[in-house]
Amino acid sequence: MGRLILSGGGELEQNVEINRYFVQSIEADQPLLYIPLAGDSNYRSFESSLAYIQNMFLPLGIREITMWTDLNNKTIEEAQKFSAIYFSGGDPFTLLKIVRESGFDKILIQFYESGGTIYGQSAGAVIFGSNISHTLSKEDNSFDYEPLNLINPYRLWCHYDPSDDESIVELLKGNNSPFVALSEGGAICFSESNKWVISNPVYEFRSDIKYLL
Repeated sequence: MGRLILSGGGELEQNVEINRYFVQSIEADQPLLYIPLAGDSNYRSFESSLAYIQNMFLPLGIREITMWTDLNNKTIEEAQKFSAIYFSGGDPFTLLKIVRESGFDKILIQFYESGGTIYGQSAGAVIFGSNISHTLSKEDNSFDYEPLNLINPYRLWCHYDPSDDESIVELLKGNNSPFVALSEGGAICFSESNKWVISNPVYEFRSDIKYLL
């Protein structure tokens, strides 16, 4: 199995520690695959997003970043040419819909199960949980795509703030799958049955109990 590095989001400065950990854990001389499809290209163009990611990772030692904005007809052989796959934030519903409809979900699972590293930030992290219904608006009631469920039984709550505690506890009443709550600048790594905190604060919610991991 590979590794999933999952971040709660936030500004570049908040994620420096996480980004350093990520770069040090992969073959930085191989190209990194960047997928920006959770973002709204009408708000920020994909090319602008790529420039932002280059500014984030190139100073840390990554030499080349390739961006994919069309996931159709991709193969596991193409994906395995990269040192890792990075998903930036935005709308998890949009991202998961694209990943599922293109069939790229199967490639991601193969990539992970064959030892690959995937780094997801915010929406790019949420899709790997066991459920994303807590992220959907009323307009998304027709949503029927299952997330990738690579961190079973956990769900992810990104951009966590203590003011979210009541909402999280209420959600646990209807579905007892525990939450990992990631503050901005907080990150966790999952690998097979193990998990460890990269950058705090990261919390786990089970029933009405909150733990600092």
